[in-house]
Amino acid sequence: MSRILVVDDVLSTTKIVEQLLTAKGHQVICTVKGKEALKIVASQTIDLVITDIVMPEMDGYELIRELHKQSDPPKIIAMSGGSDKRDGEDLLHVAKLMRVDRILLKPIDSASINAAVMEVLSAVATA
Repeated sequence: MSRILVVDDVLSTTKIVEQLLTAKGHQVICTVKGKEALKIVASQTIDLVITDIVMPEMDGYELIRELHKQSDPPKIIAMSGGSDKRDGEDLLHVAKLMRVDRILLKPIDSASINAAVMEVLSAVATA
């Protein structure tokens, strides 16, 4: 199947997403830091990055910008539950304007994450 990188500063979120996607046969790599995600993408082939928006050190917007600079960028799914200052829908609207392939509002469930991943990866297979 596909290689998927999950980036979220909440370790429990990365673990849940990892379990859901591994059960579907994907190879999943997790990190809690955007800068680490960039190192992973630079060192191996990643088909899809699933990133949170609100993270310390490097937020999801910065990560998305950096991923788009790659010569062969991976597909991107952005997810967010919001922050103290903005709700998740507002944050994801900005991500959509940044040309991510799909957005997911937290809390996510297995059906929505699996459907989003299948949709984005099947678009890659038909391209």
